[in-house]
Amino acid sequence: MPTEEASAKTLMVIVCVIGLIFAIVMVILFFNAAPARSNIEVHRQSEEAAECLKCHLKGDEKSPTMPHLNLGRCVLCHGLSKEAP
Repeated sequence: MPTEEASAKTLMVIVCVIGLIFAIVMVILFFNAAPARSNIEVHRQSEEAAECLKCHLKGDEKSPTMPHLNLGRCVLCHGLSKEAP
């Protein structure tokens, strides 16, 4: 029969492995949740955050308002859509 110390150590290892798997899955889901940029000329011209903020900071009928804080690098999460408009 295992000792009390071994049982606690085994439990900690199991909890850490499950936590690591959960963290990896959450990071993958986070980066896949961002919508792709539409494949229009304005989006193809520049990948600078300042260019994105010109339209998406306040938003209008054609460009939606950015629903999160400015993270400085839009294209890290928002890739260009492969579909033509």
